[in-house]
Amino acid sequence: MNYKKHFYDFLRTLVVVTLIVIALSFVIFSIIPAQHYPSVYPFLLAFFFIATLVVYHFMLRALEKRPARFVNIFLLTTMLKLLLFMVVMVVYALLNREVARPFVVSFFLLYIIYTVMEVISILKVNKELWNNGSGKLN
Repeated sequence: MNYKKHFYDFLRTLVVVTLIVIALSFVIFSIIPAQHYPSVYPFLLAFFFIATLVVYHFMLRALEKRPARFVNIFLLTTMLKLLLFMVVMVVYALLNREVARPFVVSFFLLYIIYTVMEVISILKVNKELWNNGSGKLN
């Protein structure tokens, strides 16, 4: 397997998951009252899409270059991402207190969805890499 194949497979999965999230969001937001809909929700989707793609790219490159140190890089990247996202969420919530609750709930749910997808994908590549026995992505 090569980097481009894994990256494009992930991109395809990311697009499908995002489309599913959009469809579910449309249904949920058409049912709940408007005050529970954060007006920045479309930007949140774009933010998570881009951030997930960028983080996956860096983790895939780290796995490709230094598979033995991947666990350290994975943990560090995950921690930094969590801290950065927490800062974004808290700053937005403090600056926009009237919509803080729906924003935080939406942000948290999107964080869980995209992080789970990212972790499953990178661990799948890692497992394939070590099962292949070469320790390198071709």
